[in-house]
Amino acid sequence: MIHEISIRNIALIDDLTISFEKGFNVLTGETGAGKSILIDSVNLALGERADRELIQTGKDHARVELLFSMVTGKANEILKSYGIEPESDGTMLLMRELTVQGRNICRINGHSVTLSMLRSVSRHLVDVHGQHQHQSLLSAESHIDYLDRLGGDELASQKEDFQKAWHSWKLIQKEINKIINRNKDGETRKDFLKYQIDEIEQASLKPGEEEELRKEREVLIHAEKIIQAVTDAYQQLYSGENVAPSITDQLGKVLDQLHTVEAFDESLGPVLHPLENIQYSLEDVILNLRAYKERFEFDPLRLENIETRLGEIQDVKRKYHGTAEEVLERKKQMESELEEIEESHGRLESLQKNYQSTYQTVLAKCRKLSHTRMRCAKFLESGLARQLADLNMEKTQFRVSFTTPDPTSLATPDPTSLVTPDAADITENGYDKVEFQISTNPGEPLKPLAKIVSGGEMSRVMLAFKTILGDLDEIPTMIFDEIDVGIGGRTAQSVAEKIRAISKSRQVICVTHLPQIASMADGHYVIEKKVTGNHTRTLVSRLGPEDRKKEIARMIGGSSLTPLSLQHAGELIESASQPKNS
Repeated sequence: MIHEISIRNIALIDDLTISFEKGFNVLTGETGAGKSILIDSVNLALGERADRELIQTGKDHARVELLFSMVTGKANEILKSYGIEPESDGTMLLMRELTVQGRNICRINGHSVTLSMLRSVSRHLVDVHGQHQHQSLLSAESHIDYLDRLGGDELASQKEDFQKAWHSWKLIQKEINKIINRNKDGETRKDFLKYQIDEIEQASLKPGEEEELRKEREVLIHAEKIIQAVTDAYQQLYSGENVAPSITDQLGKVLDQLHTVEAFDESLGPVLHPLENIQYSLEDVILNLRAYKERFEFDPLRLENIETRLGEIQDVKRKYHGTAEEVLERKKQMESELEEIEESHGRLESLQKNYQSTYQTVLAKCRKLSHTRMRCAKFLESGLARQLADLNMEKTQFRVSFTTPDPTSLATPDPTSLVTPDAADITENGYDKVEFQISTNPGEPLKPLAKIVSGGEMSRVMLAFKTILGDLDEIPTMIFDEIDVGIGGRTAQSVAEKIRAISKSRQVICVTHLPQIASMADGHYVIEKKVTGNHTRTLVSRLGPEDRKKEIARMIGGSSLTPLSLQHAGELIESASQPKNS
């Protein structure tokens, strides 16, 4: 509920804070006192269109804050989706500020939000009925939801059952479209994949092959240098030259000389042993060099083949944009895609059969849902006619307009006797298009609910709806702006009783001129225009019992209070309190 509203620098209001009651609240006052300013301020905080003309003359900004208490349900869910955690005590603060420069600042619980975010939250908190409309029932898109909620558990169960089937059906449809789109040029794609797979296979790529070939090519390119170096090393180590002995011969002489004198001095042993090890190692090196020299063979044809093979590998890598390993992985993907294409014809045929079977299930559930909705529509039409008659609109015609591809579905839900709708006509809500239509004057054609011109008529229609829908409407606060336009007497009493009935399950704030309505309020506030010096300002006061009686007497008899009007006011308050207390 709205716990408190704070208004600053709007029109004739300097700084005003009003705390509201939980049940039925009324705002009264003379014509022109500023009641419309309060409603404009509420609409501003709820995210309605802003007019900079609302900013008080001489001020640079205007601000409205709405503090809600006991907030639960959808509003909190939406808030969480924006990354804003609801307050633990159930409060929620909406703030909107306008500046003369044109800035538009919106906040929820102190967090900056966009105007659309503010609206998406506020529409689950307040319905404003009157000249400035903030009403869910005016949106034709919401009419089918109202009708479904009127159907209670039966219709809710049918709708859930239908939607499960519908979602399964749509998944099948999505898979079919995927295969069709992929196979649109199926044969061409198939041939192309086969060509690429064959090309990669013919290349016979092997992981690591390129690196090995490059190493071998390096050896063959430098064969002359390699064999010359090996020959020279072998000769110096073993063969020697005509003028100089080999390193092996020289090392042998050194060892012979040392062995000759070792008998005289054993301390030469540590010198001899390493030299002997060197001699053995040198012999191994010489043997390896000889073996390398004997097996080494320069083959120009082999070098040419290596160059050709490396070129082939490079061509495949360049064409398929990757290493040999990546190209081979790409080949696996191609083979998988080719297999899918070759198998897709059978898969598509199976899916299409499943699609048709599921469609028949969806259609049957859809027709059942539509049949129940039409029964609910008849109930709503008759119920609303009775409510409107109580509200002095007995000549009003109301109809729930159905646009459906199954024109005979009301007569019978038997699928075998009905025209088959096009699949495109079936949405998540079924195939029904629902719109509330009304004619408030005899002889006038039925028109969409949003086309009603009179604010008073609109408010009474909304009141009739709220009376029928009762707790099905989850919006916790309702504001009626001058719902009493053009009514009086018995109708005024009926309006008052209906509003009070609604206020038992939600908060109601009502701007009224009728004493019958004002006398039933839980909280009564008077709006006055005061002139101080050269300034005119709007003030709001909560009335106590005596002041309330005087205000209702004023509403009965005009500006002058008489004993008769005061007596009448007291009787109205007393009469209103009897059924309320009981």
